[in-house]
Amino acid sequence: MCSRRARGYRNFIAFWILGLLNNFLWVVMNAGAGSINEAGIALVYLVNVVPSLTMKLTGPYWFHYVSYRCRINLMAFFMVLCLCIVAWGNSGHVKLLGVGFCSLAAGMGEASILAMTSFYDAQSCLAAWSSGTGFAGIAGYIWSLAFDAIDTCFQVQLMVALWIPVAWLLTFYGLLGVPWIDKERVTLDHVTEEEIEDLSHETSESSNDSDTTCHSASEVATSKLTVKERFFFILGLWPYTVPLLFVYVSEYAIQSGLWAAMGFPVTDPVSRRSWYKWSNFTYQVGVFISRTFFILICRSRSVLWSGGLLQILMAIFFTFAAVHPFGGWWLLAPSLFVGFLGGGVYVGAFSLIAKEQNSAYVELALCSASVADTIGMIFANILGLIAQGCIFGMMRVLDTKPDFTCGFDIWDNFNRTSHPPVYATHCFPGVQG
Repeated sequence: MCSRRARGYRNFIAFWILGLLNNFLWVVMNAGAGSINEAGIALVYLVNVVPSLTMKLTGPYWFHYVSYRCRINLMAFFMVLCLCIVAWGNSGHVKLLGVGFCSLAAGMGEASILAMTSFYDAQSCLAAWSSGTGFAGIAGYIWSLAFDAIDTCFQVQLMVALWIPVAWLLTFYGLLGVPWIDKERVTLDHVTEEEIEDLSHETSESSNDSDTTCHSASEVATSKLTVKERFFFILGLWPYTVPLLFVYVSEYAIQSGLWAAMGFPVTDPVSRRSWYKWSNFTYQVGVFISRTFFILICRSRSVLWSGGLLQILMAIFFTFAAVHPFGGWWLLAPSLFVGFLGGGVYVGAFSLIAKEQNSAYVELALCSASVADTIGMIFANILGLIAQGCIFGMMRVLDTKPDFTCGFDIWDNFNRTSHPPVYATHCFPGVQG
């Protein structure tokens, strides 16, 4: 009993760390978006999410053919590629390619680890994963702000961050361990339909003496689904995915577009940068708190839907705050609330899926539902790109020409070479930082 309890604590810690590491680099890319492409912060956000969507959309149809061990190794490789390409890329387009590798790693990681919780104590491990991903936002922005404070360029920040893929592999192999399903999956592929009922009976008995959830029968059930059946199963998750979509469309439009076009005053680039960093940091604090504790509150789908609708109202609020400036640093309070809503709906949706869905399909459901937040982020980042350009034009922000000008011609004589980004620092002679 004691060893089983100790293993449970160990699994909880491992999933928390994996959640932290999976999102940490992703947050660092967003926090440093101005150093990658200051003229279109939402473009960096967009590149940081589209590859994730590819992973999450296609993953439910092929992940079961690739072991968790292989996926974990591939994610570490993508992290290294991201850090090296963004740090040493000699053009904005090359740097965006590196951001894309970060997105691939984060998308595969979220879908895979969420699914992997179904082989353990799902509720506990989901809580650990969600809390870890929530803290990643705080850690990522503290990391970025700390390097700003010591006046160190983005390139050095990225090279120091090479500890992330190392810690990722050590946590999976050393602390959590390769899940048993990697060994069993090949065998299960040959189990017949007639054996499913017997496997279910055997599994229920063995699970009483195991620290993991041994649902072999569920693995057979999902492996027998056709592509069409998988597709309609995923559509059937709409009571959980639609609120997630609402939340992510709203909050990332706020982050990548509205907060990028705010400052006190907005025409001061230093003020814009300071507001962008601190509002996002405050948001991440809210996400961490709600992802850690909201699982204790979210007991029904109505709570999810309420959170999604409230987040839409927050997007409308910040639109007015950006277009008709009426605020100051007190707006950090509603920024915190945006984080509460975003993190709460995220952990609430996945915890309800694990609790309400048939245990035979929980792995597939958790893997598939994560696509909703990514689709929401893509729509949000497109809206954010438009919003930043339109607000820059309305507020006559002339120091930076946005990638989307929203029909304004105030930058006709703008010369990018004469207006370098205020926080893109060259670390070494002859090398873009």
